[in-house]
Amino acid sequence: MFDKLVDGDLSHQPTIVRLRGPLNTAALRMAYARLVRRHECLRTRFPVIDGEPVQVIEDIGKAAGGPLPLIDLRHLPEALRAREIARIREETLSTPVPFDMRPPVRVALIRAAPEEHLFLVGIPHITADLWSATLLNDELMAHYRAGAEGTPSRAPTPVAQYADFAQWQRAWWNRDRTEREAGRWRARLDGLSAVELPLDRPRPAGRRRDCFLIGDTFDAELSDRLRALARTADVTLYVVLLAAFHWLVGRMSGAGRLVTTSLVAARHGSAVQGMTGPFSDYLALVGDLSGDPDFLESLRRVRDECLTAHDHQRLPFSQVLEVMDPGRELHPHPLEQLGFNLHNIPPAVMDFSGDVVVSAVNPEGGDGESGDEEDDDGEYVPWTADLTFDVYDYGTGHMPFDVILDRRLADPATAREWAGHYRSVLRAVVADPGVRLSALGTLLSLPRPPSATSFGGREIDVRRVERELAGHDGITAALVAVAPRRLATGLRVRELVAYCAVEGTPRPNAAHDIRGRLRERLPDGWVPTVFVERPPEEIRKALAARAAGGERAEPLPPPEDCVPLPEEGRPPSDPSERRLAALWAEILGAPPKSVTEPFFRVGVTDKDALRFLARVAEDFGVTVPFADFLSAPNLRMVTDNLAEKRRV
Repeated sequence: MFDKLVDGDLSHQPTIVRLRGPLNTAALRMAYARLVRRHECLRTRFPVIDGEPVQVIEDIGKAAGGPLPLIDLRHLPEALRAREIARIREETLSTPVPFDMRPPVRVALIRAAPEEHLFLVGIPHITADLWSATLLNDELMAHYRAGAEGTPSRAPTPVAQYADFAQWQRAWWNRDRTEREAGRWRARLDGLSAVELPLDRPRPAGRRRDCFLIGDTFDAELSDRLRALARTADVTLYVVLLAAFHWLVGRMSGAGRLVTTSLVAARHGSAVQGMTGPFSDYLALVGDLSGDPDFLESLRRVRDECLTAHDHQRLPFSQVLEVMDPGRELHPHPLEQLGFNLHNIPPAVMDFSGDVVVSAVNPEGGDGESGDEEDDDGEYVPWTADLTFDVYDYGTGHMPFDVILDRRLADPATAREWAGHYRSVLRAVVADPGVRLSALGTLLSLPRPPSATSFGGREIDVRRVERELAGHDGITAALVAVAPRRLATGLRVRELVAYCAVEGTPRPNAAHDIRGRLRERLPDGWVPTVFVERPPEEIRKALAARAAGGERAEPLPPPEDCVPLPEEGRPPSDPSERRLAALWAEILGAPPKSVTEPFFRVGVTDKDALRFLARVAEDFGVTVPFADFLSAPNLRMVTDNLAEKRRV
């Protein structure tokens, strides 16, 4: 149930290894059973109880702590064996796990020949992070070697479990401490808005993403020069790479201030260093490109920002999102657009000792080892940002890196272009660290940033929109512009705003009716998101200024300082809407006054939304994905979603 609500792939990329040699399968199965007994995170399932997702730790004696499944295929002919291996692998690693019913860790050991085995492991993010996966791997190998050699295991006993940490964290984050830390984040993120990335397709409605990954590499020479620049500038390699990423995004989007998120271990203090569980979190880092800095100045700014952000990283990222956008008004959310990570911990290595040889297997197809062939369509990955760069550095030699893009917004060819542009920026800054940001346009063949009339990945013909508005519902004149709207939290959201001069008093649902008419007459994405009133003479003056001076009109007040045209205020009326309103009242204490009343407000959390959607699923027998609900969190959205699913 919870998996359907969040509508996401919660697993790490699966690990599949081939083991050739005299593997002691009894020792490996005993080692795995011991690992599960010692770590509660591997025995935790996630049911929804009374509409709320909870964690339940299974007893050691239940199936979750049982032996590693061993599937013996030696009796099959070679061709059938290969097909059966492919089927088991697909079933084990790709079939959704009902993790409300059992822990979602997926493992299997396949015996293909007397001295050839396949070991399949899938550990979801909700169970353990990558740090934990390394700890679990090392402990599994220690237990195996001890069992194979007939000696006691030297793996240290866990001092605490993740549930202990979670209980402490809930107690530590009292209201005063949370509000104090949230205030710091509000100040740091004040005024930020989403960036307008030059991508291939307009942004569709909804918050779900379908991302793909394209791999590439910085050659050894460039990699060594980047490491040398970090040493010379007295910063970390991460700072160098992130500053260059900020330069690239700033140039491509025209943004002077942006924010990226990076994965952090979030293990504060020595007590949690050896614990296993989902500790990792995201950290928001603000990039300041104002004043045309040279690259050395950008390095100083990024270094200072990293130090400041790490001082205040204890507040969970989910709470930072809620603090900055309690009404879920931002789409796209500036904290969910850009990701950047540097991975410098080598991947975990399975060391079975003896003569067992370990090799990786490609999880995507065939039964052969992974090759170097490039997939033209990119590799599917579960991700939550529009654009992410992951760089891998292990101290020497070349640096592999991945570009991850939302497939709804861009093609794999565009990801390769981003990879090439990033490489070009890095080469430019290592050649001359004193180069200024403004010089990138002449030094490199980078695309120009989007124009002032670009919105949601589309170039908007604002004059056509204005012509369609004129004469509708008493509108005597209109000016349409892309303008930032400041939220109460300080964040800014770019909106396509229609400034309207209205004759008389607007009808109660004027904005709703205008929006519906424009949707019938304009291309997708051209309909303004905000409709506000302004005096006729002010709009005529702004239109005249635009006609005389090009595309830029004389500035009009920000939309939050204007009177909005009335939106639809119809109360819930049909039977489905009234049933939904009753479920709404169960969660929030009062029913909605209209079908478009926002679900989120101050004090309402994602957990409340999940409880509401769980009750909807129980009552209607249809699941509304959480990502869909976030795109328009109101009763009308849920009603439309239910109706659509019933038609299907």
